[in-house]
Amino acid sequence: MNDQTQTSIEIGRYLLHRQIARGGMATIHIARLVGDEGFTRIVAAKRLHPEFAEDGDFVSMFLDEARIASKVHHRNVVPVLDVVTTGQEVVLVQEYVHGAPLHTLLRTAHEAKTRVPINIAVSIGCQVLAGLQAAHETTDELGAPLAVVHRDVSPQNVMIATDGTARLLDFGIAKATMAAHITREGMFKGKLAYSAPEQIRGYATQQSDLYSLSVVIWELLVGHRLHNNAQSEAELIGEVMHGRLARITEVLAPERERLGSNRWNQLEVLDAIITKGLAVDQTKRWRTAAEMEAALASAVAPASTTGVSGWIKNLGRAFLADRDRMLALEEASYRAIAKPPRRPSQGPHTEVGTVAGGPPAMMSRRRVRLLVGGAVGGFMLVLAFIIWMTREPALDLAATTPVPVATPPAPLAVPPTLLRAVPPVLPAPLGGVSTAAGTGLGESRAAPVRPMANIARTQRATIRPVVRVVPREPVREPPPVPAVEPAKPDCNPPYYFDGAKKIFKPACL
Repeated sequence: MNDQTQTSIEIGRYLLHRQIARGGMATIHIARLVGDEGFTRIVAAKRLHPEFAEDGDFVSMFLDEARIASKVHHRNVVPVLDVVTTGQEVVLVQEYVHGAPLHTLLRTAHEAKTRVPINIAVSIGCQVLAGLQAAHETTDELGAPLAVVHRDVSPQNVMIATDGTARLLDFGIAKATMAAHITREGMFKGKLAYSAPEQIRGYATQQSDLYSLSVVIWELLVGHRLHNNAQSEAELIGEVMHGRLARITEVLAPERERLGSNRWNQLEVLDAIITKGLAVDQTKRWRTAAEMEAALASAVAPASTTGVSGWIKNLGRAFLADRDRMLALEEASYRAIAKPPRRPSQGPHTEVGTVAGGPPAMMSRRRVRLLVGGAVGGFMLVLAFIIWMTREPALDLAATTPVPVATPPAPLAVPPTLLRAVPPVLPAPLGGVSTAAGTGLGESRAAPVRPMANIARTQRATIRPVVRVVPREPVREPPPVPAVEPAKPDCNPPYYFDGAKKIFKPACL
């Protein structure tokens, strides 16, 4: 691992930190998913090499297989979380598993001249078989089987987590990788040792995955590669196609006494199970992963996940310590350059863009809503204040409205001969009553007086913005006027002259 500080690469919403592995098709990076409000999550990102990312057919096949792999959900399968394609970059995002790859543990055990305990090997094999069974049975959302085949079961694609769980990597993308082997020289080397005969011929089945896993378990029990003596690819292919494979008991026969009778008996039972899984004829192999898992578990009791966890922490101590140190360095570097998230009390976060060398500073939806709501509320308050300031002064309608005065009925036409019989009605002083003068009726008759009429006229003449309210007295109804029979018109003559023009009286027509 390179301890030198590296610049993080921003691809979509992910930051790709330092490289932790490299293969013929891609590089593996520790990556970080950057979300809102300072949320981050460590993930693993597989970044395709430029020559593959520029191949449209390969990328289409790669993405199609990745979509299928994302539908596999099982505790022994590392899930595909996302696929990012931006410009010339194609990145497959997977869950980060804190542990060690199986090929690293096998190399460490070989260098330390120790073997993997049988129950540990069986536990790893059973867990991977459980993941394969779940993948082989995967269906789409409508229940149609997807016929998923891994095609690349190997120690490089099996992660042993620190909690003792064996997890299978890169589900579904092996098909794209294998298609590239046809035209890309050297890409198939290294994986060929774990390929079934029919897979070398160009068509893989779910039983091909069982063949590959049988090779892995063989190497776990023996301690070295199955095709360790092959001098060339042609010789290796000949061994695979013709089934000239050494059995476990044949290779370990010189160590029989040192291994002990109990362990040797376990190896003999497991040898028969592995030999069936390595059959050239598919009809002679195990039919399903679940069937092979049951056979392994019945032959030797597999170690618990706690036992596997203790084994990896002991054997992979140096690797795990190195990985822990690398994660700590990346976290410290990220915190040093990343802008801390603002708290709600500090106001809305208005910076949008990319922090130099760090994650993009993103404004949360909640803060955007608060900012927009505050702006709208402030605008409404300003608008209401402007309307209030520009309004005209209101007048007191009760004070400025003139007091309605009852209009007396128009006097009837009374003949001159009867005018003496109707006495005039004189207005009384303010607040008094009027009397009928000279009525000859022997008593005064009270008539309602409208003392507010003159006041209302004065108010109309002298109205001001602020008017004093004067209480009004109740208006009394006028007394009934005696009915007077109208006088007959003078129709003798029935006309009169207006200058030289003769005009007839309307009442005489």
